[in-house]
Amino acid sequence: MRHLLLSLSLSLTLIASQAFAATPKLFTGQPQAFERAPNAPIVGVYVPNWEPVEEVDQIKTGSISHILYAFMRICGPGQRPMDEALCAGRPEFTLGVSEKEAQFDAAFMRLKQRMPQLKVVASVGGWAGSDSFFYIANDAAKRTTFAASVVEFLRTHPGFDGVDIDWEHPGNNGAANGVQLGSPADGQGYADLMTDLRAAVDGLGRENGRTYLVTTAVNTAGHIIKGINFRQASRALDLIFMMTYDFYGGWSDKAGAHSALASSSPEAEDSLMAGVSTMVRAGVPAAKLVAGMAMYGRGFAGVKQHQSVNAKTGDFPSDGIKGEAGTASYKRIAEQWLGPEGRGRGGFVARFDKVTQAWSLWNDKTADFIGYDDPRSVLLKAQYAKRAGLAGVFAWELSQDNGDILNAMNLGVGNKPSR
Repeated sequence: MRHLLLSLSLSLTLIASQAFAATPKLFTGQPQAFERAPNAPIVGVYVPNWEPVEEVDQIKTGSISHILYAFMRICGPGQRPMDEALCAGRPEFTLGVSEKEAQFDAAFMRLKQRMPQLKVVASVGGWAGSDSFFYIANDAAKRTTFAASVVEFLRTHPGFDGVDIDWEHPGNNGAANGVQLGSPADGQGYADLMTDLRAAVDGLGRENGRTYLVTTAVNTAGHIIKGINFRQASRALDLIFMMTYDFYGGWSDKAGAHSALASSSPEAEDSLMAGVSTMVRAGVPAAKLVAGMAMYGRGFAGVKQHQSVNAKTGDFPSDGIKGEAGTASYKRIAEQWLGPEGRGRGGFVARFDKVTQAWSLWNDKTADFIGYDDPRSVLLKAQYAKRAGLAGVFAWELSQDNGDILNAMNLGVGNKPSR
């Protein structure tokens, strides 16, 4: 453990020295095709099913290795009220499947004709869709029903290569839908759910000769991770997608870069590096961890200096996350406030924080602050992930990018642009 943490610290020192070194042109605003080495690190993206399916066809060859299809929902106790039509007539604790999944399945099959090594996982849950897990995980019979539903989905949708569990969060759902759920038992139930899913998809693989993935997306906060039996769960999981973003937002009492590489202070958990340390201490091999990037930013008003206390969520119209104030997609940030050279525009100035290794935009006159993943910081984080022996990088979510972020992810892990 000490050796790993020392290595991570040395990696950060090296990365810090390269923060302003010459890099390939990062602000093109155009997605790039890439040549991937056979064992290149993962470059993954979320593809949300509320965006047009045509976005899949527009993905540049070689630019991704994994897609997380977001989100599939579970029917029965805990289902979202808006899923009533989707779940009509479906058994409890099974996946709600619609024509939308068939459309994306066909698109993924088309994409695999260009990229045969591409892997696609169906991400189940999400912030608003996780309540059902609290009813399933601690009951063996319900876990069996759910796992059988996952197997049936994979059997009938050959464009998918596995399942991703995005349970937010074992132990406490934050009353996301107005109902408080969670108990200490969830940490073991989570591990048992992963174990049962592993056995179920392996059984399907023996039937059809395919290998299926079981993955998960996690909030790396220590108070969440310490309550989960990851020593058991990680044995069943192929990959763990660390949601190392949203460290600051409308819920926090100060402003900050919400997706930083390094923490703002020794005791803070507000960074990718802190998330890696937390997961490794929990018993997860670094080689199964995937570092999270954000293709969106979070704005704050009333910021007199970096991380001002009592700053308020900015009044930027939301176009990055539906219904959430103070957020904006990277493509909008680049066009409106960052500019083609990455210096800032419209009164905003781009600033690099040597402590957190993160870029932000700040308007001194209006006291507005935008924390976001800049291509330069994404490049550094991807380089860090490779040096630290992580599985790779991923980002939420594809439609929010103009190409800069995904390009930087590829460059950072060592992929070469196609000529």
